[in-house]
This record gives sequence, C-alpha cells and structure tokens, in this order.
Amino acid sequence: MPKQRSEKEMILNLYFKKYPGVLERILGIDLSQIELEIPHGRKKIDFYAVSKHKRVEVFVEIQLTQSDEAHLKEKIMPILQSLQEGIVVWTALRFDQKHLSAVKAFLKANPQKYVNFYGLELHPEVIKQAEILDNLSPLIIWPNLWRINKVAYPLKLVYRHEQMPKAHIGRAYVGEYRYDFNRIEDVKRCLMEYLRKHLAYFPNIHKSKKHLAHSLTISLGAGIGGVVYQLSCRNQQGKAFVGIHFDQSREDMYRRFRLHKSLITKKVHPNIVMENRSLRVYFEPYADLFDTMAEIKDVLEKFIQFFSPYLHGSVEGLPNDLPGEVGEERNSQGLQGKVVEEVMKIDREWLRSSMIDPKLAEILLEEVTDERAFLAQQERLSEYLINRF
Repeated sequence: MPKQRSEKEMILNLYFKKYPGVLERILGIDLSQIELEIPHGRKKIDFYAVSKHKRVEVFVEIQLTQSDEAHLKEKIMPILQSLQEGIVVWTALRFDQKHLSAVKAFLKANPQKYVNFYGLELHPEVIKQAEILDNLSPLIIWPNLWRINKVAYPLKLVYRHEQMPKAHIGRAYVGEYRYDFNRIEDVKRCLMEYLRKHLAYFPNIHKSKKHLAHSLTISLGAGIGGVVYQLSCRNQQGKAFVGIHFDQSREDMYRRFRLHKSLITKKVHPNIVMENRSLRVYFEPYADLFDTMAEIKDVLEKFIQFFSPYLHGSVEGLPNDLPGEVGEERNSQGLQGKVVEEVMKIDREWLRSSMIDPKLAEILLEEVTDERAFLAQQERLSEYLINRF
C-alpha cells in the first residue's frame, strides 16, 4: 500500500542514529544521548545529541535539497540565536554561499557565543538510497539502513566556522538520567527508552514526544493521519493498557476493523476491548515496572505487526474485507512476499565482488521469498555476527 508522504528525512535521521560514527568521524566529536525530532520552540530539531567529551549540545538540521532561505531563517538562525555554546550542523545536497556567509556574519557579530558551525553536503547516492528505503514497508527500514553505508563518502565537509575555544568544556549534563518513578513524566520517558531499545524497527518509536504533564497516556503515530497507538503503564483506573485509536475522521476505518474482531483477537490479543473508536488491551500492572513495560512491548508489537499493512496508505486503499481464515495465509504471503522481495533487491554483483567475509556474503545472497524466510535469514545473520565478533 503506498505511503501518504515521503519520510526520507526521517530515514536519514534514523541512519545517523544507528550509525553515529558517520557524523562523529567527519566532525571529530563524539555523540551520545541521541534524540530525533525534539521540540525546539515552535519547530523541531531533526537530530539532537550531546558530546560527552566537550560537554556541549549538538544540533543537526537535515535538508535533502539545496540550502534555501526557509531553512536558514526558520531552522538554523533560531538555533544559533538560542545558543550560548554548542555545535550546529547543517546538511544539504548543495549550499548557496550566501547562506553560509549569513551564518558566519551572525556568529562573528556575536563572539561571546561559543558555537561551532559545520556545513555538510550529502552525496546524491545517499538520497537515492533513502528513496529506495522510503518505498519499502516502514517496518523493515531499520534493519536495511546499512544500504546507505554502500556510499563510500556519504557526507562532505564543505564549511566550518569555529569560535568555541579548543580547551572549552561546556555545561551540558553527560551522566545517566536518574528516573524518579513517582513522576509521571519519568515513567513515560523510561517507557519510551525501553521501547526504542526493543522495538527499534518501528520508525515512529524514535520520534521525541512532548507529553502533556499530567497525562498518563503516550500516543504514537501509527503510520496514517488520524490513527495513533496509545499506551500507559497505569491509567486513572489503575490499569495498564495498549491500544489503537481512530479519530472521528477515521471512523469508517474503525468500523471496518470492528467487523473482524474474531480475527484481531486471534492475531493480536484475546482480550481486545472495542469502544469509543479504540481497540485496547487492558491488564493489571506488575509489581516491577519493567515487567509492565515488557508486557506493553509484547502487546504493542502485535498491534504494529497486524495493523501496519493496512495503515500505510489512504482510507481508499484499505481492503473492504480483511483476510479471513481461509484466505489469510495466501493474502499474507502476497503482501509480505512483495515487501520482502523489494527489500532483498541487493546489489548481488557488489556483494560477490566486495571484500566482505564469504560466509556473510553467502547469507546475504540467499534467496528470500516470504516473511518467514526473511526472518530466518535475519536470525542467521545475527548468529554469524555474534560468533564473528
């Protein structure tokens, strides 16, 4: 099912999060505490991190086209204006010299700002690889981000302006965050970190959320406007839950799913509750908060795996009938088989001619025709890497 909009920028965000060394090597800094799409005033920062060595914040703005006035005035300048110390990185396909000159002029006019600025150009092949990934199912983008590593030099440093003294050590906190589980915000923050670790393949799990201070519920975009996953370690009634909620504009979609409650209870959870345009699973929280989080993760994963194929497109693209008992396996093979076939369009000649380990190449060159074979291949690949390193 086709996507509603391009997510190429988010794909590059995920790539730099999974492979921070790409940025670290070209900038000569370390990156930790990485977050994506964090709120910054009325805008969002694409990629945020902290340099433990320099103890300063790092802000990265990712632009897939040539630099323009909009990005300069609405993204880069507000960051520079708000900082007293830190590192700001602007990536673009190409830079207009006047935009870089504007940054330099602003910083030179404010020498009290200990800010280093870097302009990085993206290799066109990086954009091409991001486009390939953007056409695949979102659930298999994360394990295939390695494709971008096929580009020998994905980034090129084309501009730098440094006015942070070499010996300067900033004031950013670089220690581990200490959670206070008596605070709602800390419980939600910890749950999100837990999910990012265990459900890394779901892209929206990596987006930072600005939660309501007193809300017990976390909402995550489910892949289509007007539909969100909802979860809580303990709601006002003392229950933990995982669910999917449909806005009023998606009521037709909700009603269609309701018609297939028996299939959903079989594939997702036997205790599905359908009410108020929501499908939810409630359970008693465990004494150990992390056991509750583990249960939330397991149930949420089943929601994601079941609903995602129907949510990454328009309402019109939703089948009138979800796969039933008889046609279920055939339909699943058709949908997942096509997705896996797309993913596994690996440059086989490149693999054969490259210097990588023959055993690794053998695993990657195996023919994959359905989801089960794809998962089996991933397990063999993981086993190889564990034994290899």
